Amino acid sequence: MNLVLQFLFIVSIISFWSTDPARTEEVKSSPIRLQQYKTIYFLTGKPDTKIQISFKVQLINNFDLYFAYSQLMMWDVFEPSAPFRDLNYNPDLFYRFFIKKESNRWIDLGIFEHESNGRDGRNSRGWHRTYVLFHSTQTMGGHKILWSIKSWFPYSYKNSNPDLPKYRGLWEFQVTVSNLLRSFWGENELNLRLYPGGNSYLNPVAGGQEILFISKTKMTAFAPEFLIGFFHGYGENLLDYDKDRLGIRAGLSF
Repeated sequence: MNLVLQFLFIVSIISFWSTDPARTEEVKSSPIRLQQYKTIYFLTGKPDTKIQISFKVQLINNFDLYFAYSQLMMWDVFEPSAPFRDLNYNPDLFYRFFIKKESNRWIDLGIFEHESNGRDGRNSRGWHRTYVLFHSTQTMGGHKILWSIKSWFPYSYKNSNPDLPKYRGLWEFQVTVSNLLRSFWGENELNLRLYPGGNSYLNPVAGGQEILFISKTKMTAFAPEFLIGFFHGYGENLLDYDKDRLGIRAGLSF
């Protein structure tokens, strides 16, 4: 339960610093500004509950060097003791080259990214990566489209999980389309993420595929957004990286 409290505490900090208008001037003068990095969510369903927290911090003023931290938690909340079955820790240091700031087009150079589950023995999982990520935003048919492709060089994984690239691949593609269902919902986003696998490490259907649909309720006083998540394939979390999983969950995004 301490991890749940930690999750809620970090979410509250991110929301407080990024959205409270009363703190705008103070935030501008603060040397450290937490920003959301990946999607923050709390999802429950089949086969377990899935929680993610994520933020990034610019380390040097007027210099686009960032430290990011993400944590993925797989929680068997419906088991008798409600254990957290796997925790994945993911610190990341990267430099961002802006190609065109006004169009949100940039390249991230991943200097060092680590991911591990903090366990020892036969359940230990971990690896390091250096990567290049290209991100772009454009408008098409009245919809805002954000997409990115990330390619990496993995290392320091052979002792604990020597076949990890077979299930997590060497690249990842993401695309987000805003207000795709404008006629039926309020503000919403549809996000698709996929990465390859297989013996070549490049087969797009042998890795993992994830779809997230995020919708903002019309109740303006309710801050979180509703999220429906679907995952299929391998590598959803490190402990089960070599197991074919089907996840169907729903919950809240923050």
